[in-house]
Amino acid sequence: PRPFGINLFGRVVLRVVLSAMANPADWGSIKDVLNAPLLSVPWDASWISVFFMWLLLPFNLIQGIVAGLVGRLFVCISIGCCCCSGGCCSTMGSVLAGRPLYMAFNWWRYIFAGLTALLANGKSRLSLFMWEWAAFGKERYWWHGEGVWMWSYADCDKVLKSEQSRKPAFGAIRAAIPDLFPTNLLIFLSNAGDNSEWGAIRKAVHHHFLDHGCGKSYQTRVKELPTKIAADWSSPKLKDLSDLTLVQKTVCKCVFYMCFGKWLEEADALIMIGWRTNASMWILPRLIHRFLFNIGIGKIKTLREKTVGIVEKYELQEAFVSMNGSLDASWQRKPVVKLCDEIMFGIGFAGIGGTCAA
Repeated sequence: PRPFGINLFGRVVLRVVLSAMANPADWGSIKDVLNAPLLSVPWDASWISVFFMWLLLPFNLIQGIVAGLVGRLFVCISIGCCCCSGGCCSTMGSVLAGRPLYMAFNWWRYIFAGLTALLANGKSRLSLFMWEWAAFGKERYWWHGEGVWMWSYADCDKVLKSEQSRKPAFGAIRAAIPDLFPTNLLIFLSNAGDNSEWGAIRKAVHHHFLDHGCGKSYQTRVKELPTKIAADWSSPKLKDLSDLTLVQKTVCKCVFYMCFGKWLEEADALIMIGWRTNASMWILPRLIHRFLFNIGIGKIKTLREKTVGIVEKYELQEAFVSMNGSLDASWQRKPVVKLCDEIMFGIGFAGIGGTCAA
C-alpha cells in the first residue's frame, strides 16, 4: 500500500483537476481573483502606519476612549476645532489632503473613538449614528468616516432617487478591495445616465436569475418554498425559532432556491450562514483589519471562495457565463468567476445576511 500522505495528495490533485475540467473554459479561478493586487490603499492604512499604531497604542487608546465618550472631542477629531478647523488634526483634514502617512495619527485615535462610542451605545450602529448626529448639534449634516452624512427622510429620499457618482466605499469608508469586497460590486457602480453598467447588471440579474432564469420564474419558486421547508422542518415548534443556526440555515436555503432553484444541503447551508455571522467584518476599514493581522479578511476570503465552490458544486456556472455574455463587451468580466463572485456577494451580503439580521 502507498503511504497515506501520497494517497491524500493524489486525491487533492484529482479534485482540483476534476473541478477545473468541469468549469467553462473562460471561468477562471476565484483564488486568483481574491489574491489579486490590492487597490486604493491609502498611506495611513499601510503596514508602516499599522506598526506605529501598535507602537503608540496607549496614546491612541487614551485619546480614542475619551473622544468616544465626549461628543465635543469626537467632533474635534472628526472635523477639527476652532484652533485647527479642517486642518491636519482631523480625519476630514486627512481626507482632503489625500490621507497621507504623516496624518495617520488622526485615524488611529478616530478608530478607537468610534469603537468606544459603538460599545457605549449598546453595539448598535443606529444608536452610534444618532449619538454622532447629536454630537454635531443635531444639524442637517454630520461627518462620519470619510464623508458627510444626512439624516432627514427628505434628504435621503432625494439622494436615493438621484443619479449617484459612486466609488468602492461602504458606510463612507474606503472599501478594502479586492480581498474584502469585490472590486466592481453593484453598490460601487455609478448609476448616472440611461445606459450605465449598474443598470445593465441589475437588468441582467433579473433576466437570468429572477424573471425566467434557471428553468422557472422566482415567483414560482417562492410558492414552492413551504413544501421545501416542510421537508426539512417536519415538526416545527415555536421554540425552534430560538435555534439561531436552524433559522439562518433555513433562510440560506430559501434565498438560494429562490435565485437558482437548488435546495442546499446542510453542509452548504452552514457555509452560507457565514454571510450573517461575519457581518462585523465588512464595517471595518483596512487599517483595523491590518491592525488585527488580517484575520477577518482571511475569513471573508475563505467564505467567498467556498460560496463560489457551492455554485460550482451545483453546476450553475453556465448561468453566469450567459449573463456575462449578455453584457456590453466593456462591462464583461474576465474571467467570468469575477461576475459570479460579485453576484454571490450581493446575494450573501444583502439577501442572506440582511434577511437573517431582520
